[in-house]
Amino acid sequence: MFTLPYPNSLYVFAIMLYSYGIEAFYQVKKRDQKFPIAQLLGRTDFTLFPAAGYLCYGQPDMTMLLYMFFFYPWTMAHLGLNDFIDLENDRARGMKSIAVLYGAKGAIYWITGFTLLHFFTAIFFLRELGTIAPYGFFAGFVLLAGSNVYLWKKQSHDAGLKILPIYHGTLVIYAVSIILDFIY
Repeated sequence: MFTLPYPNSLYVFAIMLYSYGIEAFYQVKKRDQKFPIAQLLGRTDFTLFPAAGYLCYGQPDMTMLLYMFFFYPWTMAHLGLNDFIDLENDRARGMKSIAVLYGAKGAIYWITGFTLLHFFTAIFFLRELGTIAPYGFFAGFVLLAGSNVYLWKKQSHDAGLKILPIYHGTLVIYAVSIILDFIY
């Protein structure tokens, strides 16, 4: 971080401080809440991690902003999926996760709603990219849509565990398609 040119080093340092602070807030707040403030704010740190990487080589610009706008709903869907999978554990530990606050079905609505928002925000981000990325993004969208359909059909802990790697895999597909866009 300190080897980056100014002001990028300052931006990355600020992201680091914010991320540590918001993670501490998340760990405390998720134990006592009636509305998922901890989750909504807590996942902003995950959204900022790629932005910090971007700032190692670039400047704050529309591409970075639109990426964050695109990525945040994915982080919220992913969080809902993790909470759905850990419902019983969260109840036993007194955590006020998405699944505890809204029940298993409410968590599935959360996952699907944020996945759909993720698809919508991609429209804006894809305008910043080239001609290869839309194909990779489309593949990721098909996988996520299929995962959501599967989760709705099964509505079980095991179904959540089966689709979690697919959520992770979509990030790899997105990253590869963005890199290929840059190379070609």
